[in-house]
Amino acid sequence: MTTRENSEKVEEEPRSGGKGRLAIMLSSTLAVGFLLGYVASAFVPLVPQPQSAATSTSAAPGPKLSPSEIDSALKAAHASLEAGDLNAAWDKYHQILISDPGQFEALTHLGVIMMGSNRPDEAIKLYDRALSLNPQYAHALFDKGQALKEKGDAKGATEAFQRFLALVPSDSDDAKRVKGWIAELAQPGTSQKESAGTGTRADH
Repeated sequence: MTTRENSEKVEEEPRSGGKGRLAIMLSSTLAVGFLLGYVASAFVPLVPQPQSAATSTSAAPGPKLSPSEIDSALKAAHASLEAGDLNAAWDKYHQILISDPGQFEALTHLGVIMMGSNRPDEAIKLYDRALSLNPQYAHALFDKGQALKEKGDAKGATEAFQRFLALVPSDSDDAKRVKGWIAELAQPGTSQKESAGTGTRADH
């Protein structure tokens, strides 16, 4: 092999090695970027906006709320929901979650809005998030049972309702209603939607 050929071979090797190192660097950068994006998303309450609230007038989230302001915001959000103003209710609950991602009451009521928008699957996910934060939150169990019942999941609905009954007075109106639903869900050949209907907790 001539001296020139040896020189060309030596020049080619660093080039190929450089390409390999560049590929490794790019792969590492992409992996780190993906990881950072995943971690960041875990701390953001990514709650999809319901169809009926798609025309919400709020342009951007407001400042974070203090604990006392969150209590006031919850009352205002509940009032908007009870008045049927889903846009205002959705905005208020979402603002609460930006301030406190662990606010299980706001998560549960966002689930109520999703149910009102005929999106039971997303509602159930919100109820599950709320229950992961507070497994003893009876409101979320009641609403989750209703959502599962609407989907025709008799077993899942019954389990949620039974957990609810373990947390409330047995002689309460809600408990009596849920017991009736459980009995109807247990009847073979009965349509779940027809048997149980829909209901709202007395303290909503």
